[in-house]
Amino acid sequence: MKLRKLFAIGFASLSICAVTSISVNAENDVVSVSVDNTMVTFEDQTPVIIDGHTLVPARAVFEQVGATVEWDQPTQTATIKKDNYTVAVTYQSNIMYKNGEAIELEQPADIIENRIMLPVRAISEAMDFAVTWDGHHSLILISTTGKPYRPYAFLKTGFRTLEDQAEFYSNGSALDNIDLDGDGKAESISFASSKDILSDPTPVLEINGIDYTAGLGSLTSVYSIAVIDIDKTDSTKEIVITENGDTLTARFYRYENGILKTLANKDGEASTVPYASTLLLSGTGYLLSDLTGVCFTDVMVTGCVYRLDTDEIGLYQMTKIDTIFGRNLYNTYSDNMLYNITYTMSYQPGSYKDATDVGVIYSSSLTQFKLIDGYKDESDPRYIELYIELPTGEKAVITPYQT
Repeated sequence: MKLRKLFAIGFASLSICAVTSISVNAENDVVSVSVDNTMVTFEDQTPVIIDGHTLVPARAVFEQVGATVEWDQPTQTATIKKDNYTVAVTYQSNIMYKNGEAIELEQPADIIENRIMLPVRAISEAMDFAVTWDGHHSLILISTTGKPYRPYAFLKTGFRTLEDQAEFYSNGSALDNIDLDGDGKAESISFASSKDILSDPTPVLEINGIDYTAGLGSLTSVYSIAVIDIDKTDSTKEIVITENGDTLTARFYRYENGILKTLANKDGEASTVPYASTLLLSGTGYLLSDLTGVCFTDVMVTGCVYRLDTDEIGLYQMTKIDTIFGRNLYNTYSDNMLYNITYTMSYQPGSYKDATDVGVIYSSSLTQFKLIDGYKDESDPRYIELYIELPTGEKAVITPYQT
């Protein structure tokens, strides 16, 4: 989803002044920028929105992505260079040049308070970065890998899918040159998916030629493996193995000194995170299951996240659900997640967790709705209710799908 389209949703009914920063349904009116989940610091001039497009100070943002920014005063042209990309933008010109190729701009560069301000979406996408708009926090998330972040309503951070975050992801293959334990020496990994580990003699997981299948614990079947750095603030990496089933279940391990160690939850049991199709990770230790998520427009809404803390993965409930009430939400992602739905013109908060007369609905069918009210269960971080109004005027309660 292009940033332009997201802004079109948020700003369609507003009149934007030339140098006024305005956001809709946000915590504040200041636009922030995050590069690879690290916030950009602006010393004097902050980003502004002009006619629905965000302009950012050139050096503050693009030097943080590792690019060089040059300014030519006679031609009033900013040139951004990174790797094999050279992008040139001239003040008030509606044409930019990517490696010499002319590209039309919907919003030209401007000069505000003696700072050259560049259209962030156009420049970023010209360099093959991914750009996502988090309207709840007025936050622009830039991913230099080209793999987009998923904004989250209750944390000012972006999430990526397990596959996008992983250094290695497979449902049955081998790979060399993965340093699992951070000792500077690469390990070789062999993985074979299995529907029944107990009856299948083929080793599921081999590291450096040693069979670690028995170290997987009580897993009876396996679907995929991923090597990932869940928390990039530490020096460790994790192995994520997903069990087959109608609901996929991820389990987490570490390989240290030749030993495969199972990460535990707060009760000392093997930590598991169930998900229907998508497991999301923040890169700062947070994990988010699509079984407890609702993904619309520019934010993912859920009642909880899992958090990796050293060798333990715990479940944490997020607060301030009322801060997202009143939003008109539009489905812009293709996860096609599944929810329970109860149609009702009146809402009794907390009354739908154990309801039996409920239907199910995919997010692809919920293209648009207004978020009216909601409820989170203080005793169960995974449970949240959202009371919504559909474009037809019907009202309904949607809750996480539970198997």
